[in-house]
Amino acid sequence: MTSTDINARMDSPQVAATGLITDYSDFATRGHLAEHPDTVDHRLGLVVEMLAAVQAAVDTERAGGQWPVFRAHPGAEHDQRTAE
Repeated sequence: MTSTDINARMDSPQVAATGLITDYSDFATRGHLAEHPDTVDHRLGLVVEMLAAVQAAVDTERAGGQWPVFRAHPGAEHDQRTAE
């Protein structure tokens, strides 16, 4: 697989995830979606596939014992980035 192929494969989940953030914002602030539910559902499917792949990688690497014990709170770095 070339770097161009990899970039093309990453564009789809990036666009889907970004779209879902907008969908969430629309729903959270206005109480309804701004785009057709079928469009939003398509994005959800792409992100669910991505999440399943990442979760499988997390499970595999945890089971492999190759990482040291994580001593910090897992959300601390996320919280700091969010604050910034």
